[in-house]
Amino acid sequence: MNIMSEKLTNFPPETPEQRLIWEVVFLTVIIVATAVFGHLAALNVAYTIVLTIIFSINIIIRFLIINQKGDWIFFVFGVIAGGGNDLMSMMREVYNYTSVTIIPFLDGLLPLWSIVFWGQVFLIFRKIFNIEWFKGEDFQKNGKFLKGWVDYELVVDLILIIILRIIIYSTYNLEMWIPALFYASFIVGRLLIFHPKKNQILIIAVLPYAFIFEGLMVIFGLYVYINPIILGMPLWLLLWWIFLVSVVLKEIFDRIEYILKERS
Repeated sequence: MNIMSEKLTNFPPETPEQRLIWEVVFLTVIIVATAVFGHLAALNVAYTIVLTIIFSINIIIRFLIINQKGDWIFFVFGVIAGGGNDLMSMMREVYNYTSVTIIPFLDGLLPLWSIVFWGQVFLIFRKIFNIEWFKGEDFQKNGKFLKGWVDYELVVDLILIIILRIIIYSTYNLEMWIPALFYASFIVGRLLIFHPKKNQILIIAVLPYAFIFEGLMVIFGLYVYINPIILGMPLWLLLWWIFLVSVVLKEIFDRIEYILKERS
């Protein structure tokens, strides 16, 4: 047992499993900080500053000691994609961060720590996708568009992302089953057109870790959803995570990994 533990926690990390374990260690710091200061940050801007400092120092140390080639790309992607989605959702009032912001033009929208937070979330997605069970086949430039970079599956998925966001902006405040029904219908339809691969099914199987993580963030008071059903989250959000992580992000991450491999 000790030998197995040493192999998984080896430092510096060398295998995908070791990298994932260390990524979880740094994400645990975020969870603990949120548990301690989350509710307080909704009452006093000083605690928002404390959270921002902790999140920032945590990610800096993380990059200094366990950085893997290309991690900055995934971190920036998370900041832009995750932060951008959050900003649009705040503007549409789909959910609300409770932390008092320290940046005037983001007042009522995004606390600064959330930008760092999304970058770190995308880093752990990268580590999970690189585990053998979840990796799947390597990306091949054999698509029909943009010199092989884009295939029909990615086109459909990107269009579906837009459709699902439009739906939630229009239905988030209706009965909880209405947006969930729309989401389920479109996502099931997509999976019937392009059957999920074995690795995508395995990713879906372990997604409860993401549900629990976000649920803890809600419980600790960082943000609030309308019509929650489990751990403070609405049903449509669980369906969104299933489609977004196992399908869309995996497709995009595979392409980024291909570029990194070609340039190494």
